[in-house]
Amino acid sequence: MQPQYGPALVDMIEGTLSWRMWGRLGWLDIKRRYRRTMIGPFWTTLSLGIFILTLGIMWAHLWKQDPKMYLPFLCSGFLVWVMVSTTLIEGCAVFFSAEGLIKQLRFPYSMLVWSVVWRNVIVFFHNLIIFLLVGLYAGVPVNAATLLVFPGLVLLILNSLWMVVVLGLVCSRFRDIQQVMSSILQLAMFVTPIFWTADQLGKRFISFIEYNFLFHVVDIVRSPLLGKSPALWSWLYVGGVTLVGWIVAVVIFSRFRRRISYWI
Repeated sequence: MQPQYGPALVDMIEGTLSWRMWGRLGWLDIKRRYRRTMIGPFWTTLSLGIFILTLGIMWAHLWKQDPKMYLPFLCSGFLVWVMVSTTLIEGCAVFFSAEGLIKQLRFPYSMLVWSVVWRNVIVFFHNLIIFLLVGLYAGVPVNAATLLVFPGLVLLILNSLWMVVVLGLVCSRFRDIQQVMSSILQLAMFVTPIFWTADQLGKRFISFIEYNFLFHVVDIVRSPLLGKSPALWSWLYVGGVTLVGWIVAVVIFSRFRRRISYWI
């Protein structure tokens, strides 16, 4: 099919400007999941906090590390990882899970993409309470480098958006990709420096870390939370992938946007 860049770009612009709608959709999704519960989305925060605390103390003991050094590292990295992995898995179903809306109403499809990312941003800030408590316990410094968490989050959100667009389109056509993506992310969690530091891998496999996009996209948020500046290579790498990713997303969205209603 011939790509239609005009309608696709209009869809993306209108979807982005409809922030009241996708903001409300994201919030209502969270409320619907935790309806009739006592603390709502903070159940996720509570269970995640127990997991991080238990695993952090046990692994710090096994690896002979100071819990005040290891817990903040594990907590900050794992919170960002949960946001990334959950966004990608939910992004696979972004279009076919909204089959009823797409077949009955006319609206920018990109609004659904924004709602998925926004929903997970809200959950991330809920979960950030865990890091605040761990940071107080461990005495994590707050300095000028901490402010870099904001551009890091912006880059993380921008990458989440284009990846959800691409995954949503591909999974609408091939539903098996969602299961494949879930399996890949489970494996990637253990080969990405989330539970261990890049230094522990040794110089022999350092190139594997240097070109691991997931590591860099986590580190541009994790390092500022720990009061450190991310490496320049991380900024350049994530920035380059963001640019290329959006070009790919626009091309794919322009070519297959019209097919979404048929695929679902």
